[in-house]
Amino acid sequence: MPLEALHIQSVRCIETLDLKADQQWNWLIGANGAGKSSVLEAIHILGTGQTWRRNPRHVQREDDNEYLVSAHLPDHFLALRRRGETREIRYDGESLGSAWMLLDILPLQSLHDDNSHFVAGTAEDRRRVLDWGIYYADRYYGTVFRQYRRALQQRNAWLKSGYGQQPWDDGVIAAGEEIQQRRQAHLATVQPEVVTLWERWSGSLSGLSLHLHSGWKEGLALSDCLQRDQEQDREMGYTHSGPHRANLAFRVRGKAALDILSRGQLRVLGLAYRLAQVKILKQAGLPLPTILIDDFAAELDASARDWWVKELDLLGVQVFAAVTAAGQIPAAVSCGGHFCLAAGQLEKETAS
Repeated sequence: MPLEALHIQSVRCIETLDLKADQQWNWLIGANGAGKSSVLEAIHILGTGQTWRRNPRHVQREDDNEYLVSAHLPDHFLALRRRGETREIRYDGESLGSAWMLLDILPLQSLHDDNSHFVAGTAEDRRRVLDWGIYYADRYYGTVFRQYRRALQQRNAWLKSGYGQQPWDDGVIAAGEEIQQRRQAHLATVQPEVVTLWERWSGSLSGLSLHLHSGWKEGLALSDCLQRDQEQDREMGYTHSGPHRANLAFRVRGKAALDILSRGQLRVLGLAYRLAQVKILKQAGLPLPTILIDDFAAELDASARDWWVKELDLLGVQVFAAVTAAGQIPAAVSCGGHFCLAAGQLEKETAS
């Protein structure tokens, strides 16, 4: 569901900012520290209930005691206000009890410093990106994921306490094996699209493949691994085997992508994967996310930037992208809004 208008109050360097959004391209232009990332972060907070930054504190502007982000969506209004530890979310005037509901009201795909290099990042980084795509393509996945997370938390609490009979294995096993099955099914769908997008850009760098490691010993059932690991789990106080330890591996011609690709190529490979996730949503007739891109031009040459905007144009999604100068916007972008920022304020708004 695209944003039509955005209001931000007291988020980081932004005192008050109002922005009327274009339905496709929205370019946030300004020097470092101008407030571009703060606009994107505010949208992310509105769509997820949380910041994307490692340190969630200090989101609100210095000397202010609360922040507010709201947006007009087609025929709807969404607002989130936070004051200290108290958070209030309202949708069309009704209070929402859980931030999980935001994921369906305002779907977002956010690309920022902490996840733009997920291909070369940690296994946790790759799991997050993988699970994002499954959540929107498979409507039951979120339920199974929450079931597994609850069972895992309870099992880990029991391991730390060391008392009583262990009652949580059945829940971990049932939800854990279903998560793995749904991840494998999703990867089988998304991999051909990733390969096509990658080869469309890279040309000669063919032979891309994706591999999902379940998070427990290959060839064994999860139940067998939990039984095998029980003494180690008790000693360490947490569960060693399960889909929470899964890893998505990217290989090019049989070798780890990290070992043979440049940093710029790794970023493009990550972009190809994120684009493929959105493409399969479009093919299935499912709602498309709004795309948030912090530092759009980072580590990408002109040909890669052109490729990226053309692929996003084909998807027809709404995009908010930050650049430090208008010259970083590819010429292939023929329309949209340009929003110039300085010191957290909108200087001017132009259409191109």
